[in-house]
Amino acid sequence: MLLVLSLASAFAAPPAVSADIVTERVVAPSPESIAKVLADLALYAKALPPACIGRFVPGTPAAGKGARARLRYDMAAMHRSLDMTLSRLDVEPTRAVVDFDHAGNRGFVSRWFMESQEAGTHLKVTTAMNPPPWPFTKYYFDAVKPEWDACQGQIVDNVVGMAGGAA
Repeated sequence: MLLVLSLASAFAAPPAVSADIVTERVVAPSPESIAKVLADLALYAKALPPACIGRFVPGTPAAGKGARARLRYDMAAMHRSLDMTLSRLDVEPTRAVVDFDHAGNRGFVSRWFMESQEAGTHLKVTTAMNPPPWPFTKYYFDAVKPEWDACQGQIVDNVVGMAGGAA
């Protein structure tokens, strides 16, 4: 009976929750200040927790649109080494959008969206993810995604702190 339940669970439809990693905060620093930290990969590297970003090597160029880096994500038992490019850097005084494009067949995009509001800057970071295929889907949702959520939240808090504020 236990074997039947295990097999049924393994073949079940993916969870109804999104695979994406989303972190949202209202913070004190301006969109420009946050984008400045993100646009300089040597500076951004200081915001990355070593527990989940095992390696981060800025490339050439290391700042501005087109900046590149090589990094390794370590989430649960998943390790993913990817090339990353700062592919979008749109900065205005009250709004900014920064995209980090992670190349390859296991790549993804992390978008930092910032907009000034009365209470501060609305900051939303979305990492668009496709969950791995069976038999790893359940492991992604149970182990990898929670660690990735925590890591991304820590990165956001660190970047905000470096930009001159607290999350």
